[in-house]
Amino acid sequence: MTVDGPDRVVRPDRGQEMAMVLAHHQKIVVGVDGSPSSICAAHWAASLAERLKAPLHIAGAVQHPAFYLGESASVVPLDIWDEQRRAAERIVTDVAAAVLARHPHSAVTTSVEEMPACSMMVELSRTARMLVVGNSGSGPIVSALFGSTAQRTSTTAWCPVIVWREGIDAVDAPILVGIDGSATSEAAVEQAFDLASRFDVTMIAAHAWSSLSQGAGLSLPGSPDDTEIEREQQLLLSECLAGWSEKYPDVTVEHVVQQGNPAHLLIEQSKRAGIVVVGSHGRGIVASALFGSTSSNLTRHAHCPVMICRDR
Repeated sequence: MTVDGPDRVVRPDRGQEMAMVLAHHQKIVVGVDGSPSSICAAHWAASLAERLKAPLHIAGAVQHPAFYLGESASVVPLDIWDEQRRAAERIVTDVAAAVLARHPHSAVTTSVEEMPACSMMVELSRTARMLVVGNSGSGPIVSALFGSTAQRTSTTAWCPVIVWREGIDAVDAPILVGIDGSATSEAAVEQAFDLASRFDVTMIAAHAWSSLSQGAGLSLPGSPDDTEIEREQQLLLSECLAGWSEKYPDVTVEHVVQQGNPAHLLIEQSKRAGIVVVGSHGRGIVASALFGSTSSNLTRHAHCPVMICRDR
């Protein structure tokens, strides 16, 4: 097999080519910029695509000087710009070759776009099953793909975004999902059940809550005690999962309900998970909303890759 270069299809055989065409809207897209994090993310994305029987697309971005220099971009020598483009093409080609060396039966495509990395990933998300990015970036391309770009992509993409973080390398690791009853929480639950079913692993459904009097040192007249609140939160979690458990009867679900900070709960539980799935923000009825700052916290501190889902 060979790597044909940016914007070309790498075809192990015609059967894989047909599978890629049929699954066009099921491709896994990973962004690379040459940094160690992005390269690890690409290999992890290839393993994910293989388990999901989906094609993999490896994308690189190079930002024209006009994006950040404006009119001054005209003073940038053309050969410097051309070298940046060639460097980006070399990176995606080398990563694709490395991926195929480990996954010889994968269907892989590559591309290099002349636009900001975030814009590129959002555009690719329109026809992707999910995006994968690293958790930081320090590669040689002017438009580094990660860091704040990963955060912006996760809030604007048209599909789930996975921020790769190093975790346990076990095919039987459970899928962890954070739940607060919001619409984005529902989207996260759907993704988590689907992954757990496809991977034949357990799903951990985690929910954190805080009482109204927590930290105040007092109990308001007529207010429920923590035991009653916890029962209510257990019921809320069960209700959020009920319909999905019927749809995925093959998935065993472990319930974790805990008083405290949702980010702390998910970070701790992520030590035993293969992927943690959350929504991008929460507007649910639970006072301690699970998302927003929580998803941002997870992308920096979780012990496994983090999938961020938006309600569309």
